[in-house]
Amino acid sequence: MDLVGIGVILIGIAFVILAIYFAKVLQQVGNILHDVDETVGALPKQLDGILDETGNLIKNSNDSLADINTKIENLTPLFKVIGDLGESTHQLTSSLVDVSSSVQQKGDHTDTSEQNKKLGNIYGSAMLGYYIFKKRKQSVSAAKDRAEQGRPQKKLPAPENASF
Repeated sequence: MDLVGIGVILIGIAFVILAIYFAKVLQQVGNILHDVDETVGALPKQLDGILDETGNLIKNSNDSLADINTKIENLTPLFKVIGDLGESTHQLTSSLVDVSSSVQQKGDHTDTSEQNKKLGNIYGSAMLGYYIFKKRKQSVSAAKDRAEQGRPQKKLPAPENASF
């Protein structure tokens, strides 16, 4: 065998080793493609589940939104009544402000001595009423005291099974 024959044998051995290596690589690529195929095969089932849940979520959201709209429609008249009440209260307070400012303007034009006399009369009447009320209360309590002194006092019987 000459050198050419040995070279051909070495090339053949290298080719066999390279073929075995490519076979293993192709086997691993085949396994990867098989796993990808299984994953892609399972995707429609998973997507169906996700789409069903998404549909339920959208349906529940629509139901909640319809419920909220119904409740808002029911509350709208209440808010209108509250708004009208606020407007009425505003008008009432503004009219009270007008009245108080007109009374204040009238009070500015009156004489202070007349105001003092009127206030003195009011305070005097109040004190007289209080004095009469107090005297009447004292006379009623005195009459009760006199009535109790005129009657004999009743003694309550002692309890039979009293233990202290």
